[in-house]
Amino acid sequence: MSTLLIGLDIGTTSVKAGLFDATGRLLAVAAAPQPLHAPVPGWAEQDPADWWAGSCQVLKRILEGIDVSRVGALGLSGQCPGHVLVDPNGQPLGPAIIWRDLRAQAEAAWIASRVSRKQALEWLGTEPPTDAGAPPARLVWLARHRPAEWAAARTVLQPKDFIALCLTGECATDRHSAYCLAHASTGAYAPDYFADLGLPVDKMPVVLEPTRVVGQVSQAAARATGLLEGTPLVCGTIDAYCDNLAGGLLLERRAVDVAGTSEILSLGTSGRVEAAGVFPAEVGGAPFLCGPTQAGGDTLRWLADGFYPEFGGRTDFARLEAEAAAIPPGSQGLVFLPYLSGERAPLWDAQARAAFYGLTMRHDRRHMTRAVYEGVAFAVRHILETAESACGEKALELVVCGGGSQSQFWNQVKADVLGRPVHPTQVTQSGCLGAAILAAVGAGLQPDLRRACQTMILFQAPVAPHPELAEVYAHNYQVYLRLYPALKMVEPLP
Repeated sequence: MSTLLIGLDIGTTSVKAGLFDATGRLLAVAAAPQPLHAPVPGWAEQDPADWWAGSCQVLKRILEGIDVSRVGALGLSGQCPGHVLVDPNGQPLGPAIIWRDLRAQAEAAWIASRVSRKQALEWLGTEPPTDAGAPPARLVWLARHRPAEWAAARTVLQPKDFIALCLTGECATDRHSAYCLAHASTGAYAPDYFADLGLPVDKMPVVLEPTRVVGQVSQAAARATGLLEGTPLVCGTIDAYCDNLAGGLLLERRAVDVAGTSEILSLGTSGRVEAAGVFPAEVGGAPFLCGPTQAGGDTLRWLADGFYPEFGGRTDFARLEAEAAAIPPGSQGLVFLPYLSGERAPLWDAQARAAFYGLTMRHDRRHMTRAVYEGVAFAVRHILETAESACGEKALELVVCGGGSQSQFWNQVKADVLGRPVHPTQVTQSGCLGAAILAAVGAGLQPDLRRACQTMILFQAPVAPHPELAEVYAHNYQVYLRLYPALKMVEPLP
């Protein structure tokens, strides 16, 4: 019988597990919703115990009726950056701070004033970490504001790495998830960097390649999950990188849009490129420029909660699409800035704010709904054009993966806004598929990532843009680009 592979994705809104055969065919999938807590405005926390409970739940569900001895390996994907302090017994010390959290703005400014570009390139191989969501700012905040927990901590882990600890008893991370902490190329920690920040480097986990085996599933974890004791666990990496693998970024130079809780846009390049607004990265030896937004599926949930009380707290995506589709493309001049939680790429401004512009008496809820879909598509175009300008290369098509790729309506909006075809992947659980691809290589079932991607990735039919809409979207996009700098000139009231 053929070997099976599992991808486990520790996401923001849910923990998901996918069971795949060796050709990438999805055999079973399960998801467990994850609560999000905001005890203070601008904060975003989750309980690590919820990640573990969700992981056990989804693994048991996908393994029902399966001969678990056929599972060759399990790979991990996870939201990033997220940080949980763990004591010497492997227990979490309080809630985890996740990627959306903006509390460490003062610490980010302090680090920016201390770490020069030259030092950052030497220590980290990247530009200085100036964002409030960057890992070093978070760790400085934890050391300053939770000193007892910080002192008691054995290590600090990302969400997926905490699950690896629960499954194997081993503490490790990968060099992509350790960005702004370990050197991007070597994965080494710089003692001088940590000393400058006043942080002990010995609290950092071992850094591995994403395809390395962290350890084997323990007896206790096997009882909790239904896995076979001794099953290899492959380290995995950031969910966006797993999504990019599942979007075929290694197969040829193309743009990949991960349509999840937030949109993450990546553009394959012929070599490493330094650029303002987006950051250089690589996966499997393939360089690309990456830009994560703060907007995406969560923006639609905000829309549903605030504008559709009849949904009763649910998000009826079919109803949202039906209302948006009833309005002409361009929303009759209404433009939405999707900066509800500030914005990451390409602005990197935690103080950016959302806005509807162009409202008139002729606009109603349906116009606002369509404008939200279009506003997120404008954000994707903004990142893509920033990346294309930086590297001098143009993507002829956009691959869309993740949960949002299921929406034919949104795929069509993106195709029309970008003026190029959109190719959805067949497997929408791209984080799980990417983790399974890493597991296939880590377990020796595939010789390398490129061959694994060629074998395990399948695409749906492309969605073509409507040429007659190019003019209206070009106009609204220019309005979109001009709104942010114009609104920055308006000082908010205290």
